[in-house]
Order: sequence, then structure tokens, then C-alpha cells
Amino acid sequence: MDTTREVLQAVGPGTLPSITPRHPRERTGVRFVLTNAADPSRADDYSAWYDDYESAIIRPGLLANAFRFENPSAAGTACDPQYAAVYDIVSPDPASAWSAIENSPDYPRYLFDDPRSRLVVPAFRASYALTESVEIDDEHRGFTGAQIILSDGPTDAAHAPRAAALLKTGFFYSASRFRIIEGSPNPPAWLEIFETDLQDPLTAYARAFAALGSPADGVHQRSSHPFALVAAR
Repeated sequence: MDTTREVLQAVGPGTLPSITPRHPRERTGVRFVLTNAADPSRADDYSAWYDDYESAIIRPGLLANAFRFENPSAAGTACDPQYAAVYDIVSPDPASAWSAIENSPDYPRYLFDDPRSRLVVPAFRASYALTESVEIDDEHRGFTGAQIILSDGPTDAAHAPRAAALLKTGFFYSASRFRIIEGSPNPPAWLEIFETDLQDPLTAYARAFAALGSPADGVHQRSSHPFALVAAR
């Protein structure tokens, strides 16, 4: 597996890298969830319930952050979900973090008695362990969105060249890669998250690949979708 230093070197000269992540240094993985709203006309109620839920599940020593995203162009189906949520796991053992949260007496089960909870229709839920994270300090303006890729592939190193190439285009300032711990249904082996600060984050990946000429990398993608950041805590 390539080290962080090797991936940074692959980005090439002219961009000075700096490990100054928006995510905590002790991040060991993520909890990743894709959902749809049962009634799109009640998106505000969906978001309000999710705000309460995310505030309640962040636990010192287990979860550090919660980020919620939307793809307004998504079909809102199980194969093309509209919403994504990413929670930074900071537990030394990412494999046990989510079960510890769900089995905690403080887990907000009462929120599932709220009628608004029925607006949240899960399409995919999984926990992933961090294998690589690279951030380029290029005076980026702020986290606006991400390209989220779920894929299968033989090795972790197979993904590194694409990550380095995408960062070099300047359309993304951060690339993180995660290996599956557990999930449902039929979880892909890898999760990749490319973060951008573009004013229009939904165009970042298409523009980056246009600049690269869409090089083949041998990675078997299950899905690749842009998302705009809508909430962070």
C-alpha cells in the first residue's frame, strides 16, 4: 500500500502539501449512510429530524463529526439516492464504534417514535476503516461538497494513482479512502471521498476528469456521484 508521503509526492511539484485536515487526526474510519426522503415535499422535516439525530449520536471518543450531503439531481431511488451522511469515527477500533453507539443507553431511540423519522428511507448503511487520507493546503476556501465513489477492486494501492491525479487537477483538495468493515445491502469493498471547495461542487468531478481525459485505473466502480454539503456539526 502506498504511504501518505508517497501519494503526496505523486501529486507532483508546484503544489505544497500540508497535513492540516478538517477531519481529526485520530480519525480511524467513517460511518456512511445513503438515504432518500419518503415525501420530497417534506424535505425540511426530513432535515430537521436528521439534525436532531446527528446531534444526539455524536459521542466523544467514538464520533467526532457529522456531515450531510445532497445530490439534487439524484432520482431518489435505492440505486440513485439523494442524500448521504458521513460520520467521522475516532475510536481506536473503528470496527466496534458503531455497535457501541447503537447499544449505548444514550442512543436516541426516542427519535424513532417521532413521525418525522418515517420520512428517512435508508438505501445503504456501512462502516468503513480509513486506509489513506491526503489533503493539499492550497488556501482552499471551505468544504462545499464531495464526490463519493463506491467500488470494488483487488488492492488498496490500485486506487492511489487516481487519487493523486484528481488532486493534481486542483478541483479537489482532499482524498480519503476506506475499506469495508460491515454494511448492508451488499456493501462495496471501498469508499472514496474527494472533497472540494468549488462554488458549484456538483461539477468538480466532471471537470477534473475532463482535464485528465478520463484515464482508466482498473477500479470497478459501483457508483460515483457528486454531493453538495448541506449540514455539518
